[in-house]
Order: sequence, then structure tokens, then C-alpha cells
Amino acid sequence: MRICFIMKGIIFIFLVVFLIQGSAANIVFPPEQGPYTGDYVFINEPGRYTLEENVTHSYPVGVIITSSSVILDGQDRYISPAKTGEPVVGIWISRTDSEGNPVTGVRVLNCNIEDEVTGIYVEGADSSEFPWGSRTIEDNIHESFSNRDVKFTNVRVTGCRNGIGVYDSGKPAIFQSDIRNNEKGLIVSGGSPEIKDLVITNNSVSGITIQETSGGEISGCKIEGNTKAGIVLENVSEVRIWNNILDNYQNIESLNSKDVILNTTLINQTNIINGPVTGGNLWSQAGTPVYKSHQISDENLDGIGDSPFITDKDLTDYYPLIPSGTGFSPDNKVIQDIPEVMPAITPEPVSTPMSIITGIHAAISGDTIPAEMKTNTRYEAGLIMVNDGSDDWLQMHAIGIKAYKDAAIWGPEWMPVPSDVPSKKSCTISFPIQTPDEPGTYELQYQAIRMGQGVSTTFGRPYKKVVTII
Repeated sequence: MRICFIMKGIIFIFLVVFLIQGSAANIVFPPEQGPYTGDYVFINEPGRYTLEENVTHSYPVGVIITSSSVILDGQDRYISPAKTGEPVVGIWISRTDSEGNPVTGVRVLNCNIEDEVTGIYVEGADSSEFPWGSRTIEDNIHESFSNRDVKFTNVRVTGCRNGIGVYDSGKPAIFQSDIRNNEKGLIVSGGSPEIKDLVITNNSVSGITIQETSGGEISGCKIEGNTKAGIVLENVSEVRIWNNILDNYQNIESLNSKDVILNTTLINQTNIINGPVTGGNLWSQAGTPVYKSHQISDENLDGIGDSPFITDKDLTDYYPLIPSGTGFSPDNKVIQDIPEVMPAITPEPVSTPMSIITGIHAAISGDTIPAEMKTNTRYEAGLIMVNDGSDDWLQMHAIGIKAYKDAAIWGPEWMPVPSDVPSKKSCTISFPIQTPDEPGTYELQYQAIRMGQGVSTTFGRPYKKVVTII
């Protein structure tokens, strides 16, 4: 397993291995520092990290994050336990760091998590459900914890007891993810959650459960085929649920919740339903699992749910039909007029230092390739390489860059590092480019590679540059 991460500055981090013997109740958690050998990943310094291989962990947790300002890009790798049936977690985000400060500013993207007890766990005041949990409900929740900020994008969680559990986070955001075939799909307790563009399907207990929250929204989601309830609201206030497809045995189960907004009228906008109705939800037939057997007779409907709309007297505004059994009715829904679709929240970039990986590692951090070039013309270009490993590059390591497709036609296919490069230093590999005769937009692709000492390996994702030939 290699982890790479690139930002400003330099801070050393040692990734960890700790082989577990005996019962989970006796483990050291978080683990002690030491060299990383492949059993789990321990991130206790700020930085941008990428998974270079799948994580199959014997330690009860696959990835442990105990630092603020961490970006973890899984690069579509898989995180799963070596042995199922025991209390295991795919990604654990601690409540506090080693100095007792709230862990915030954590981003997780492009991960596949399978067969865990909990896929992603954001620790709250009570983590005693796990044998190694260090906190109990008696802990005081400091006011600063209300500002904890975590965000998950493009994660896929399957086969878990709880897909994602987020506790005591002021601003949790879960976007563009797929959570299916778990018991409970997504649980958010506390804060004001933003849940957008998810696929929540075939979870055996519930799709989305939100508890003790105020504000936030669930929008753009397909919540289908969940055995009991699509959305469970427990002591929730002022949450907006709109622009979703809900097709479950029970779409909404509401317990002591109030001021729930089930429709938002939008002007000149379209939504997930792909029809003339904007802002509302498309509901399934009340009390019947229509996702298994529904037959469509109206050509204007898209095959999910029963006749979904009623209209006002002027036939100018459309509202969704809210089935019986949801705890709501068309008479008590709240309508809000909003002139435009609410934009997705984009957090400010996290300023983090670059941390160093143990051993030999390389990354392409930039280029001097012109973004616009003329046809059939020679240009001088360059790629910037950074040694983000703990060891110096020597000529015997044969570190370099391989070009692919158009990049290999326009210039050399293999470009070695010109000299030895110390750890924490960078260099520029210069090379010529001969542009093609045909104008257009092209994507050039390069990859950092090691070829020496009988080792052939790539580092990180391919580096891509889009250029225009005129």
C-alpha cells in the first residue's frame, strides 16, 4: 500500500501497522505509530491522501482519521475486512485529535466500502457501541463540536449493517453517492445535513435516518426499494425534502418532527422527475411496495410510483400527491417559492501541508505545456515531478514519466528523471511536443513510474492536460 498526498509545505507522517492479537476489546485504538505494511491506514496529520491499492484489514478499522484538514481520495479502491462477522469499520473519523480539538474539514471521495459493520463512522459523544470505543454518552459536548465539517462524495457502501453513520457534526454533507443492500443506509444524528444526489436502494431496514437535526435538506435522491421506510425522521425540525423519487413500502416515517418542507416551487427549472413539475417529490403508491409490481398506464409517467401530481385551481402550479401513511397530507405541507435551484454547497479549499510517504514515491505536480498551440508546430514543454517519498531518488531507481496515447505520439513515450533527486525536492523534465495537423481539443495523459531494480510500479493517478490545437 502506498499513500500519496500533495499540498503546500512539508510534514513527515509515518503510516502505521499494528497486528491485532486476541479479542477486539483489547486492541489499542487509535493505533500506535509505526511503519505501514498494509493492514490499515492511520492518518494523524493534515494532508491530501490517495489510496494506491485496496485496503483489506485485519485491524478492526480500515482507515483511521484523527486529524483535521484531511482529504482522502480512494481512487475507486475497495475497503473491506479480512474477516466478517466481527465489529469492523471501513473508515473511522475521530471526534477529537491527539490534543482534544474537534476533528473537522475532512473530505472522503471515490471510495468503495463493503461488508463492514459500519462503512463510514463519524464519531460522536458516544462510541461505546464498539468494543474499542473511547467515548460514552456522559462526555460533555463542547460548543465547538457544533462546527465540525465533514463531506463525502462519490462513495459506494454495500453489505454493511450501517452504511454511513455521522454523529455530532454541525455541517455533514453527503453527495453523489450510492448506498445500497445494507441494513440501514445512512444515519445522521445532529447538525444540519445536506444530502444530495444519492441512490439509496434495497436497504433492509431504512434508507435515510436523521435524528435530532435542525434545517438541512434531502434532494435529488432516488430512495427506492427500502424494506421498511425510505426516510425516518426522529425529532427533526425544518428539514426540506424535495426533488426526490421515493418508492418504498413506507416513504416517510415521522417521529416527533415538525415544520417539514415537502415541496419547493421552482421557476423555469427541471428536476430529477424529468417532467413539467419542478420542486416536488415523486411518491410511490401509499402502503404498497410498487417498486416490484407497478404497472404504468399513463404515458406521461416514468414508471416509478403512481399518479404523482395534483394541481391547483389555475392549473399553473403542480404539487406532489402525498400518500396516506407518511404522516403528512397535502393540507399540511409547506410550500416555498424559490426563483432558482439552490446551488450545491462547495466548501472552501482546505489548506494543508504536504506529508511524506515512507520509501520511494513520485508525483506529477504540474506542467509547462501550453494550453493552446498551433497545428503542426514544435513546442518545448515540461512536467514537474516531486519526490514525496522519504527516500532520495537515485539513478538506479529509474524514476520517470510514461506518456500515453496522443501524448506518446506528440513527444517521447518515456522520460527519465535527469539526475538524483533528494526527498522533499522537485525537478522539471523537459521534452519537445510536435502538434498534429488536425485542430481540435485533445487530452494528454502522463504517469509517474518507477522501472529500476527489478521494480515496475506506477504512482498515483495519471496526470491529464487538456489542450486546444488551432
